[in-house]
This record gives sequence, structure tokens and C-alpha cells, in this order.
Amino acid sequence: MKLSASMIVKNEQAILGRCLESVKDADEIVILDTGSTDMTAEVAKAYPNVKYIAGKYKWNDNFAEARNESLKYCTGDFILTIDADERLESGGIEKIKKLIPMLSKETLAVDFPTIAERTGALHYSPRLYRKHKDVFWRGAIHNHLSIVPDIKCDVKLYYGYSEAHKNDPDRAFRILKKEVERDPKLIREKFYFGREHTYKNDWVGALYWYKEYLKVAYWAPEMAEAWLGISHCYNNLSKNDEAKDACLQAIKINADFRDAILWMSQLSGPKNHRKWLEYAELANSEDTLFLTSPKERDSDYYDRIFTGSSNMSRYNEIYKQVGKWVGDKKILDIGCGTAELQKYVKDYSGFDFSPKAVEIANNPNVKVGNAYNKEDYGKLDTYLALEVLEHLDDISIVKNIPDGATFIFSVPSFPDPAHLRHYTEESMLNRLGRYIKVQNIIRFNWDNGKWSINAKKSQNFILLVKSIKEGE
Repeated sequence: MKLSASMIVKNEQAILGRCLESVKDADEIVILDTGSTDMTAEVAKAYPNVKYIAGKYKWNDNFAEARNESLKYCTGDFILTIDADERLESGGIEKIKKLIPMLSKETLAVDFPTIAERTGALHYSPRLYRKHKDVFWRGAIHNHLSIVPDIKCDVKLYYGYSEAHKNDPDRAFRILKKEVERDPKLIREKFYFGREHTYKNDWVGALYWYKEYLKVAYWAPEMAEAWLGISHCYNNLSKNDEAKDACLQAIKINADFRDAILWMSQLSGPKNHRKWLEYAELANSEDTLFLTSPKERDSDYYDRIFTGSSNMSRYNEIYKQVGKWVGDKKILDIGCGTAELQKYVKDYSGFDFSPKAVEIANNPNVKVGNAYNKEDYGKLDTYLALEVLEHLDDISIVKNIPDGATFIFSVPSFPDPAHLRHYTEESMLNRLGRYIKVQNIIRFNWDNGKWSINAKKSQNFILLVKSIKEGE
């Protein structure tokens, strides 16, 4: 089975190479240029399997039209659609080529987990599909396939931001305005037009279009997102009661909508704030339009983080306190990152699943490992897990600690794109208390760029916990 990668581009010389590197093993790469004036063509033609089409299509403010034009030049049995500001995970094409022979003849399209590089927001989009007369793109913008995908796969596609967008910053707004005026019966375009108004801080305009959308909407995930958008609009218009009512409408549609529950905690007073946070920890955002409550990240994500910055000085006071607790005992640091604790602990060893972090640590006792592999833990007196439990399955990690060992860990109180959960002291004890006996808890507050034990209480804080692991 032949695999074609299909692209439309314009002035993408800065980022096109990264995308092409991720798909270079496709059987062919078809690139339809809609009017580049930079060196995009030179970048593309450096790849021998690129079929570059320029000067044959005039951009018409219609993404579906352009994508369908690109498909005309594809000769593969299956087509992968990708944009210049996107990339497949390492080895993605190989995974796709292994997947294709396993698909039934009835399978026309496959959903991909599509992940924002900056925020970790996740949604599924149909990127792999069979070349078939019934499969084509619809929608001038925020386009979609003519069919619903049959299955989901696990091949990750990451998307970023192209600087070329700055050349036409009002493109999405302009296209959506034209579309809703052209056909008042359109539905999802009204939703996205409401979102475009929020990007311009036009809260009144956004309210109007979200409400117009809800008059005709039928898809629950999108409807819940619209109500959440309305809540944000009311909040920016200083209408707190209306904001809470709209947020409750979103939760009423989907009680598992973690982002809406977290937002409700921000709209509420101190007592209700804590309760809503506890409810949020029970939600996992099933059936949401945008999964901004992220799932676990792979090692590539952390490699990029550590490549960009390995400065962990904001945690120095926490590290020093851990050093005091540990003394001369031999320890294992689980998910050690760049192993900054080696400065404060004499008999230090650890592992992380980010090769880049291990490289920066520059310590022969720090290895690449998996926090879920109990065999990597051994039998020691003391185990550490700083900046770990919020990113992984915390209960599985705690269960891997040998009974009777000292377990020192930190937990944050605040949401973050890479956090699966966050903790108050109460929720931490409720969640982990059956596995540990707590000996000491120290609160570190945010103070001018660092976490400090002596700082004034801040809304965001980190709890450092010393405990003994007990059997269930």
C-alpha cells in the first residue's frame, strides 16, 4: 500500500524542514504551494520524494478547496494530511505503514491524537484516510473530512505556530465572517466565529455568536465548550453570576468536563473554590472538544523542555530541605529530571525517562528508566519523588515504594499544562494517605521567582512531604 503525505503551504521556509523530516519516509510528499514568495520551494525540493506544485492554484480563502486540490496530485492508496507547523512523533511514518495493512477494507479514515506543543491541549483529528471518491475535505476553515473516522490510532501529531500567520492575522476571522454571512444555516462556523471574537477581546460579539450557535447546535462536546466560552465572556464583562450560571450549563452537559470545573473553582469563593478543585480531580475530560487537561507526556516532550531550559534554581530551598532530611542515607530519585538534588545529597542515584535530562545530569548514577517499572526501585531506605506525582499515575508510583522505606515527595497546588492533577493538603492525604504515614509537611510559597519556606502565603504553593511507606 502506497502512502502519500499531502500538504498546502505558503511562506513556510522557517519551519517546513522540521515537518518534512517527520514525514520524509512517506512514499511521496505532495506539496501544493498557494503563493509563497520566500525560500519555501528550495526547502521542499531538498527532499527527493517531494512532488512540488506551484503556480497552478490561486488561494481563495478556502482551506478545504486547497486541500482537495492537493489530493488530486496524490497517487497513494492512503493519504496523510499534515501542515507545515506540524510534525509527526519520531517514527510516526513507520507506525503508520505498520497500521495500514491491519485496517479493514471498510475503514476509510483514522483519527490521530493531535497535541499542542505549547500547552499540551489534545484533540483528535482525521489525518490518515483512504483515497476514495467519498473522502474529501469540507469547510473553508476549521475544515473536516466528509466522513467520520472509523477508528483512533496512537500516532501522535504535534502542532505549533507558524510565524507566517502574522502576515495575515485576520485570515480566520475574515473567512468565518464570509462563511456565516454566505450561509446562515452553518453551525460549527458560528461556534468558531465566537472564538475568533474572544481572541480580539470582543466579549459582546463573542456572546452573540456563541448564543447563535447554541440555537442550532446538537453536538454535546462543542455545546459544552460554547457554554464555557460564554462564561469567560461574562467574567470579562464583570458579570460573575452570569459567568457561574453559564459554567454550570457546561458542567450540566458534561459532568466530566475538567476545564469547566476548574474554571468554576476560579469563579467561586474560598470555601467553594477548594471543593470544586476536589471535584476536578475526579474528572478526566472524557467527551470534551479540547482535552486541555492533559494525559501523560512522552519522553520527547521532556527532552524539548530540558533542551530549552534546565535551570531549576527556583527549587533550591526545597532541595536544601530534602538534603537535611536525607542526611548521609543512600537514596533513589524517581523521575529525577536534571538531578539537581545531587548537589545536596551525598549518596545520590536516580533515573528519568528523558534522555536529555540524564545527559544534563552528568552523573554515572543517573540513568534512563521508567518510574512504572518496580524492578528499577530495588530495596533502599529512602526514595524521593520531586516534580513527579503530578505528571504520572501517582498511586502506581507510591505502590512501587518498598514498605517501611522513607518516601519524600512534593505535590503542587496549581494547574499546569503538564500536570495530570494538583493537590491541597487535604486532597493529598485523601488520595495517598492509605499508602503512607506522614511524618512532616512543609509548605513552600511562591516568592519573586522561587519557592520559599519563609515567604508570605501565596495562592500557588508546593507541599514537601516526608512519610513512611506502609502496606495497604
